[in-house]
Amino acid sequence: MLVLGLDTSGYANAIGVAEGERVLADSVFETRKASLSQIMLNVDSVLREAKLSLEDIEGFGVGLGPGSWTGIRIGVTVGKMLAYCTGKSIKGISTLEVLAYHARDSRTLICPIVDAGAGGAIYAAFYRSGNNEINQVSEYYVGDIPGLAELIREPTVLVATGAQKYRSALSQLMKSNAIEALESVPSGVSVALLAAARLESGEHDDTLALAPLYLKESTARAFVNKYRRRVQAAP
Repeated sequence: MLVLGLDTSGYANAIGVAEGERVLADSVFETRKASLSQIMLNVDSVLREAKLSLEDIEGFGVGLGPGSWTGIRIGVTVGKMLAYCTGKSIKGISTLEVLAYHARDSRTLICPIVDAGAGGAIYAAFYRSGNNEINQVSEYYVGDIPGLAELIREPTVLVATGAQKYRSALSQLMKSNAIEALESVPSGVSVALLAAARLESGEHDDTLALAPLYLKESTARAFVNKYRRRVQAAP
């Protein structure tokens, strides 16, 4: 199945095309001002690289975040437009799952991390690899690094942009060397591969109802709880 995947949750447009397990194109376009027109130009560039037209694509995958709220919204809108205009199916994929997929060969717990962009807050979740799948084994986490350290009880690989920084901080807090780091950014072709597996099994999203994975309400609760802890600890 020919699937085009895109993720715009960070400060880049990641776009890729896969057929089965074969990667036909995979590019990352650096940008801090994502726009519908720019992403469409990038999609055209990737399709040319893969020697395909939009009509050749049989399904779409789109990164739902968490990440940059504006970037995610624009990327999801582009994915929905492409699916609607071509009449093809679409599947949304969590950006945390996309990052976890990059550590799919790991036999330890996998913890992808996305910078929430404010006050040291992060988004994270825990995954395990097995039976050729990446399975989420926790709720989404929104909070800070010390809070995440309290949740890790076994050898874990961190997958993130800045993974080494997070590893250093967690290792110091936990006084443990059981934390590994894998520097990674979301990949368009990883979105395509994950979406293809679901689309081929008949799982897809409602094109018009598909929405970004916003965790801002959880972020607000995390900051409130953090503030309360500080107040309670104050003399």
